[in-house]
Amino acid sequence: MPELPEVETIVRQLRRSIKGGIIAGVRLYWRRSIEGCPREFCRSLRGMTVARISRRGKYIGVECSGGAFFTIHLRMTGKLLRELPVAERKHLRAVFSFGDGTKLHFVDPRKFGRLRLWPCRRRACPGLGPEPLREATVAAALRKLKTRRPIKGVLLDQAVLAGIGNIYADEALFAAGISPRTPAAALSDGQVLRLSRSVPRILHAAIGRRGTTLRNYRTLAAERGENQEHLYVYGRAGQPCFACGATVEKARIAGRSSHFCPRCQKTRE
Repeated sequence: MPELPEVETIVRQLRRSIKGGIIAGVRLYWRRSIEGCPREFCRSLRGMTVARISRRGKYIGVECSGGAFFTIHLRMTGKLLRELPVAERKHLRAVFSFGDGTKLHFVDPRKFGRLRLWPCRRRACPGLGPEPLREATVAAALRKLKTRRPIKGVLLDQAVLAGIGNIYADEALFAAGISPRTPAAALSDGQVLRLSRSVPRILHAAIGRRGTTLRNYRTLAAERGENQEHLYVYGRAGQPCFACGATVEKARIAGRSSHFCPRCQKTRE
């Protein structure tokens, strides 16, 4: 599933390519990709000018003239592509046509991605926590935690911090030297400090590399990300840790697969 860095990469590319464009029409190939009324979605956007493109957590937000606002949640396999490869035609779910003749294709093999029209931008995506791109923001969120849930599961909780998924939770915990099994409320001051630093650092580095491509994720121009070449633990179970040489392990924690170094990452200081 695309996480914050992948979605941020796409948002930045959309700003360069469709901001200021006029939506001539929306054609749906799978109506259930729309949350709500498909007819209203298409009717409300026709003729609107794209005024602003934003990101909230893992959601892409598009604000149009007149206040129309919709989100795109790519979920597991969704992609936005300017050009539609022949191999992707069978997975096409929606097409946005613009007044200059260009198009934006929403492709989604697993059909989990969703597009939704909201009453306004301020009322969109309720329940999301703060953005984890600043050390102070992450530290404030971590210091509020009273739960005994494993910190790995807490980092995946979008109500705590919005946008972090499995890849970057594993990488941030490794960088901070914290076991994913550590109860959130048991984090020491030192662990909170290290994690509040590692989360934004890991995310910003991944944004700079256009995100992580393991399988489906592609940029607007169908490019792969480059961050997969810089992962320390995610997807490396059974291989030696780059830092200490111990074998990277994989375990089910908080219902998700977790990758960690048993020697570098400690539950307690």
